[in-house]
Amino acid sequence: MHRFWILVCLVIAATAAPVAAQSIIERLITPGPLSGAHAKLESKCDTCHASFRKEAQGGKCLACHKPVAGDIASRTRFHGKYTPARTQDCKACHSEHKGRATGLIRLSRQGFDHGLTDFALTGAHARTTCAACHGPGNNYRGIPNACAGCHAKKDPHAGQLGRACQNCHSTAAWKPVTGFNHARTRFSLTGAHAQAACMTCHAGQRWKGLGTTCLSCHAKNDVHRGSRGPDCASCHRTTSWKSTTFDHASTGFPLLGAHAAASCAGCHGPGNVQKHPSRICATCHAKDDAHKGQNGADCAACHVPAGWRQVRFDHDVMTRFPLKGAHRLAACAGCHKQPPKVAKPPVTCFGCHAADDPHKGANGQDCARCHKETAWKIVDFNHGSMTRFPLIGAHAKARCETCHTAPLEKFKLSTECGSCHAKDDAHAGKLGSGCARCHDSISWQANVRFDHALSRFPLLGKHASAKCADCHIDKSFGTKGIECAACHQDDHHAGTLGSPAKCRDCHNSVDWKAWSFDHDRRTGFALTGQHKGLICSACHARPGDPAKAGTQCVDCHQRDDRHRGGFGTDCERCHVTSGFRDIVMNAAH
Repeated sequence: MHRFWILVCLVIAATAAPVAAQSIIERLITPGPLSGAHAKLESKCDTCHASFRKEAQGGKCLACHKPVAGDIASRTRFHGKYTPARTQDCKACHSEHKGRATGLIRLSRQGFDHGLTDFALTGAHARTTCAACHGPGNNYRGIPNACAGCHAKKDPHAGQLGRACQNCHSTAAWKPVTGFNHARTRFSLTGAHAQAACMTCHAGQRWKGLGTTCLSCHAKNDVHRGSRGPDCASCHRTTSWKSTTFDHASTGFPLLGAHAAASCAGCHGPGNVQKHPSRICATCHAKDDAHKGQNGADCAACHVPAGWRQVRFDHDVMTRFPLKGAHRLAACAGCHKQPPKVAKPPVTCFGCHAADDPHKGANGQDCARCHKETAWKIVDFNHGSMTRFPLIGAHAKARCETCHTAPLEKFKLSTECGSCHAKDDAHAGKLGSGCARCHDSISWQANVRFDHALSRFPLLGKHASAKCADCHIDKSFGTKGIECAACHQDDHHAGTLGSPAKCRDCHNSVDWKAWSFDHDRRTGFALTGQHKGLICSACHARPGDPAKAGTQCVDCHQRDDRHRGGFGTDCERCHVTSGFRDIVMNAAH
């Protein structure tokens, strides 16, 4: 019970003590001396503490440390971004009453997340040491975050461009400059300017008062020596000093073809000494003129700017000789051995191609009748429509000079076969010159088509399959006669049936051995009895005309007459043809 009253007395004594002085009780219950930073407050406990109000201690810290309170309120810097620092009491991190040597800031520099501050470490900053910016002590809050705060002594611009180094430089590396947008000035960097180093134009750290004209920098590069004025951009581009964009068409002389690729000095001379060179081709190209001026100075009448050797002269319209076929591909000098004003080439084929004429002029000089401009060897002479002698068969393959051995105006060919083929005529001209009656143009020796039926001797039987030469041995094909004896010598009958023999009386053309003679009807001596069946030579044994042979028995049987002519020559009065010994008395006799 007495302890309670003692505590009450202490409380009354503490509350009754003056505010400005540390009470006896406070001195009795203090946990230890303050840190060196708060040492001056050691006799003023109420500066940090409120009696019997432990929750008010954090407010007293912030009341004294107003910048930190502002960070928490604005959620900036470390205390405003780090959640524990913003939500917990200050003593959670900053412990007091540990003695004078104890620091209030317990911070691990190695593991500290600088992103919790308003200055994230990027680029080269992330690789630097803490002491490089904060020093060896606890100087954290007072470090500036502007580049010039640390790098002012390294500023090569000596402050001329202000303190916002980040406008041009980045934390990755002090050089090269990547952040500055030159377009914000009155001079945008394009082409080669964008690759140029800053000091190329801003020599001597001169950042103000620079000219924006090309000549302000490039006067020493001006090959024109100022003769074209200061407006270099009217011709040149920032891509390359040697790349020009001058619209030459604005001068009235547009640059076409090879002119577009020519250098300015090629026409204007070094240093632009020829400001207004002549526009006549020959002025510049006299040395290139293969005609040596003989065709005049108006080169553009034939040549084009695309290439000196490309000629646009319209020969079809501007001359009386249109170029066709191979003529269009020929070089001008191929025909124009001399300038046109000196001597014009002939317009006839022979005038140029006499040396190419394989006919040596034999066919005249009008080559176009047969040849085309497409190619000399292409011949389109239509012998069928342009002459009276169409070329067919072997004639179509014959060379012109085979028949035309002399010029047409001197020697005109006949259309008769014999006029060309007389030497080939096996008939020696005996059948005339109308060879086409038998022969055709496909082959001289084949396809002989003479119709023998149109002659007096149609070919029948074996005659139809016989060769011409079998009968016409001498190939004269003249009239040999239509009698058999004309070809068939009578070796069998030996003239016993007449001479000349009339073979057709018995024989026919189907088969020589198949003969048939009607002795009863065609003669006055019918073959009866023993006469019938006898061979011809049995009666006709002697040469002579059978028609003149006698019809009396004694004409053949005189040697058989036993009567020795005693009964005369009229044997048929008693004898008959059935048998010589058969006697029949004929009353009529």
